[in-house]
Amino acid sequence: MPQAKEGLGMETPCGERYSQRVMHSENSTTHADGDLSGQRLGGYRLVRRLGSGAMADVYLAEQESLGRQVAVKVLRPETLRHPSAVQRFSQEARAAAALVHGNIVQIHEVACIDGIYFLAEEYVAGPTLKAWLANRGPLDARQSLAVLAHVGSALARSAEQGVVHRDIKPENLLVTPSGEVKVADFGLARVLATADGLDLTQDGMTLGTPLYMSPEQAEGKAVDSRSDLYSLGATVYHLLAGRPPFLGATSLAVALAHIKEPPVPIAQMRPDVPVGLSDIIDRLLCKRPADRFADPTELLHAVEVVETAIAPGSRHMPSPLSWSGDGNSFAGHAGGFGRRSDLSATAMAHTGPMWAHARTIEAREATGRLQSAMDLEQQEEAKECALSRRFWLATGAVAGMAMVAGFAIGRSRPSRSTLFRSTRQRR
Repeated sequence: MPQAKEGLGMETPCGERYSQRVMHSENSTTHADGDLSGQRLGGYRLVRRLGSGAMADVYLAEQESLGRQVAVKVLRPETLRHPSAVQRFSQEARAAAALVHGNIVQIHEVACIDGIYFLAEEYVAGPTLKAWLANRGPLDARQSLAVLAHVGSALARSAEQGVVHRDIKPENLLVTPSGEVKVADFGLARVLATADGLDLTQDGMTLGTPLYMSPEQAEGKAVDSRSDLYSLGATVYHLLAGRPPFLGATSLAVALAHIKEPPVPIAQMRPDVPVGLSDIIDRLLCKRPADRFADPTELLHAVEVVETAIAPGSRHMPSPLSWSGDGNSFAGHAGGFGRRSDLSATAMAHTGPMWAHARTIEAREATGRLQSAMDLEQQEEAKECALSRRFWLATGAVAGMAMVAGFAIGRSRPSRSTLFRSTRQRR
């Protein structure tokens, strides 16, 4: 089994050692073969490849020490040729690991073993919203409000930590069988304020997906949480309308449209959408950040107002995105849903444009339990450290006293010459 090298950790950027590890990675026949399914990487057994992204391959894996399923993201050899990509990979772990929340995919470990950079994270056994849209068609009002609440709650947490995701899109939003939406892939996240001054996406650099990119991000300007809110608005627009707010022949054309052109109002694309929901989306897609919601918390308040107005008491209902018991399983993050056909005005009239906060509340409670468990673990570790310090201090004190006593006894013993003189005198 390959031996673990120095891990990236939560604060180690690796710096000048990139070139050495890249060479090691390129000489590794294991990684050069491509698919690592069936092999072991540290304490993880890679079961099968789930998919591939722009930088890495993602595997379903078993963490052997805990017997649980996790997702392992492995950087490709060609990605390792670009040190900035490795920095961004490490940054994803540092940014996301600090965000403990029920609607954020949790990071377990990031490391480098025999030149193979990998990240182990929570495995979400469900589709992305992009796959949901392709298999079931556009969302209804209840489902869209649920997406706004779940993702808005995650963005509120990231905003508290000074983190901007920068790449909110359907592909980065995962749906659990119980209907929870989890935000993944903080690879483009920008830490607004860090002790070490880390800022891999300075002003003038444009990162993200043009279909959902805010105007200020497309122009390479400074961004904050309101940029993520714009991307969330563009995402929900796509999930409702079946198409993004802007299309174009090139990425540049799409980016310019975000900067200059007004989108077709969602109320025109989906007349069945409640006015309150369409107003929220319109505000999220305002060109000027100052015209949007001030922060994710204000968005959550607006969503709650719409819920209360159209469906009092709906928080006790199941999540409208729950799919585990609907007879349509989801296999391999690629398909398996039955296509929905209940988006007509008649169906909307029967179901009502409402959604529930029940699952959101459960996520918040789970977040609280997780945070409490982490705090308790830290307290136990602190106690153990304190006991260890007291033990070694006591041991040192006893040893010091013993040395002093020994020195005193040695000084009080008569010298050898004195003993000999005493013997001669008796003779």
